[in-house]
Amino acid sequence: MKKLILFFVIVFFSSSNAFALKAGSEEEVVAALKKGGSIVFIRHAYAPRIDNKFEPDDFYSGSLKKKDCSVQRDLDSRGLAQAKVIGAIFKDNNIEIDKLLTSIYCRCFKTAEEISSDYEISKMIISIGRGNVSKKKKQLKKIRKYIEKWDSNKNLVIVSHFNVINPLFEKSLLSISSGEIVVSDKNFNILGNWKVPY
Repeated sequence: MKKLILFFVIVFFSSSNAFALKAGSEEEVVAALKKGGSIVFIRHAYAPRIDNKFEPDDFYSGSLKKKDCSVQRDLDSRGLAQAKVIGAIFKDNNIEIDKLLTSIYCRCFKTAEEISSDYEISKMIISIGRGNVSKKKKQLKKIRKYIEKWDSNKNLVIVSHFNVINPLFEKSLLSISSGEIVVSDKNFNILGNWKVPY
């Protein structure tokens, strides 16, 4: 009986981790980026919660201006340092970028700024909160369609949020960390990833 229980425990943990992404490395990411023609997803650099909340009260109601960094989560000193490391990966390795898209949130475009000053704020990849399921489905469909049509030998870089990036990969990406870089092909097959330390 003990052997049977042990068998099921092993099977459970093996199956639950079957899609878990390995830790990856900077070298792995750089190699994937240098090939070009990839989609590069970056979760914004570290931005601590405010009063243990993802956003301040009433943020999603529209009563606060989202471009105003004083009324939203923003990069702290660790996040700014992490963003510089992310930027250095692209600059030091002369990574070619076709487009750099970023969410309008301060923590995203401040991360993007370290990669290049030539970035485009895109409403398509904005965080729309965690409760609006139908709106989220439409958003993910729009992003997938955009990526399907995109065609370049250079890289498409998207700086966005946990609740935008994770669902695109379904089970192959269980949790993307702050400042993590995930390089994939157009079919969301992961070519490399690195959890940039902060």
